[in-house]
Amino acid sequence: MRLHVRSFVLGRYPIRGHLAWRDGDRDALFIDPGGWDDAITETLATLGLVVHAIALTHGHRDHTEGLRAMLERLPAPVYVHAADVHLLPMQPDVRLAGDDEIPCGTVRWQALHTPGHTPGCLCFAADDVIFSGDTLFAGAIGGTTFLEAYEEERQHIREKLFPRGDATRVYPAHGPATTIGVERRCNPFLR
Repeated sequence: MRLHVRSFVLGRYPIRGHLAWRDGDRDALFIDPGGWDDAITETLATLGLVVHAIALTHGHRDHTEGLRAMLERLPAPVYVHAADVHLLPMQPDVRLAGDDEIPCGTVRWQALHTPGHTPGCLCFAADDVIFSGDTLFAGAIGGTTFLEAYEEERQHIREKLFPRGDATRVYPAHGPATTIGVERRCNPFLR
């Protein structure tokens, strides 16, 4: 059964928030509520889905600005890495420690700790899909403050994302979707 993804451009500093679910499941995961759009509830109603969990790739405001509005409409547990909790507008329900799992319907999302952009950066992966937040973009990687963090981020991309296979679809928070294969071959920051 295939994983499906719907992306929404959200927030004052636009990011792509993503809704993910598997064929036959009612439960969906929402990644990075950077703002609110009624199209989210319309999509859920049309597809017969319920947001079972909200996952944050990191705590920067552009990724969390719509969190309160989402929780008012779609109460669900919020997951974030413990190292980024201090950046949030509220306390999360679950503080992730590293390579944890988030169960959602028949999908067990792996939370891959990929520090660099922030100490608590996470990517969420299952089957042939990765939500990379600000870790990996089409043709780029997330910005870092120090050279050491830049090298650490590149290492995590190579060790945790690349092994998932060239056909794996990558959905960043900014810009278009890509694949692991395209980024392995063409991303100038990963050569």
